[in-house]
Amino acid sequence: MYAHTQRFLARNQTMVKMVTSRRPSMLTCLTTAAATAASFSGSATFPAVMAFTTAPTATTTGLHVMKKSRDIAFMRSDVLYMSTSSTAEDEAAIANGISRIDTLTTLLTKYGAPGSEGCLLDSDDDSIVPITDHSDPELLNLHPHLYPLARSTKSGNYICALRRAYADDADYESSTNAPWPIVEGKLNGPGMKLLALNSEHLMRRIACEADDSGDEDIVALYNEGLGEGILKDKGLDSPYQPGDVAKLGYGVEKYVLLRVGPFPDLYVQMSQQHKSRGDESSALIAAEAANGKFPGFGSLFASYAKLMSTLPNREEETRDAARMCLRMPLPSMGMTEEDFAEVSRLAGLADEKDSTEEAMAKLQAMYEKIRKHEQDQNEGESSGISPQQEAIEDANHILDTTALSGSNWSEVRPKLAEIYRSVGKEDMAKFVESN
Repeated sequence: MYAHTQRFLARNQTMVKMVTSRRPSMLTCLTTAAATAASFSGSATFPAVMAFTTAPTATTTGLHVMKKSRDIAFMRSDVLYMSTSSTAEDEAAIANGISRIDTLTTLLTKYGAPGSEGCLLDSDDDSIVPITDHSDPELLNLHPHLYPLARSTKSGNYICALRRAYADDADYESSTNAPWPIVEGKLNGPGMKLLALNSEHLMRRIACEADDSGDEDIVALYNEGLGEGILKDKGLDSPYQPGDVAKLGYGVEKYVLLRVGPFPDLYVQMSQQHKSRGDESSALIAAEAANGKFPGFGSLFASYAKLMSTLPNREEETRDAARMCLRMPLPSMGMTEEDFAEVSRLAGLADEKDSTEEAMAKLQAMYEKIRKHEQDQNEGESSGISPQQEAIEDANHILDTTALSGSNWSEVRPKLAEIYRSVGKEDMAKFVESN
């Protein structure tokens, strides 16, 4: 359904701007601020790092390979990391998609996940525990493309890595080997909340926040192994220097955006801060910037629509921004059914008096209407897409409709695996069958 949108985003690298007035981009504003800060501090501006690539190595640091019979499993601190049914190829894909996975899970258990709703470790009765047994049948109730890393014992929410499926022969650049975004999810939840574009961004943010609060142990844990050439990106392969947040002098949130990378919750926070000061223009700039930095995630358009709904004379733009969520993978719209219902209301599909279930039903009706319209337009014409691209679209449709109709993820996994396997994507088939 959203193949055209995906190709558009891949070519242009930015989302459609819902506000047409010309303004300087947020990246320009942030870069200028960083340069100003550097002139006062006497240090060069550290470039914001946008992605990482793992350097090819015979083994991954912190992961030890143990062979048992015909099965290969990765071990972490003498704890089974994956079920023994996993293959070496599966483990290599996970290690490539989630950089320094041992360090990440350790930091999550000790610090929590910044930007999350239910994995913050903000109370004494909460703890974050690593997922050590991926053969647990309960995990089949997560979205099939999620690889669970840790869970909050209080909220039950999971921190996961998102493995997205791409057609290798598409006319846009495939991101099969790209880092996996880090998200928050729930068992039988309709979607997910984006936390970071990759594990390295999230870990460095944790180190920055820990440094700002005086937690030297967390910073030391983060720095372990950096500077040894494990990561190709020199910016991310350099240890964090304690005191850098204070040295910049703009606070930890702005430091993270300037020196680490983009984070959805920080852009939302920035927009709200501008709005609270009555600066509507700057609030919209921040929201527009967020739309372009997280391609393929509908939650950013949902946040944009929510901001628009609080501004005068923005009803049409609010509706259009919310309806853009239907052009994205629907599970990226939000983590809960209420998130979906809110989009339905902002899009003008549901009324305030409608229940969550009624709002979800109206959202699904519009989704199917759009899909049928596109099918009718293409009827009798060659779609121009390959069998693999068509299979990805079929799988996406299953994921979308499942998110809107009960989120019974364990039930649709066999069908998804069948679709991926039919076009030679055996790696994705195995992943969704039992991750």
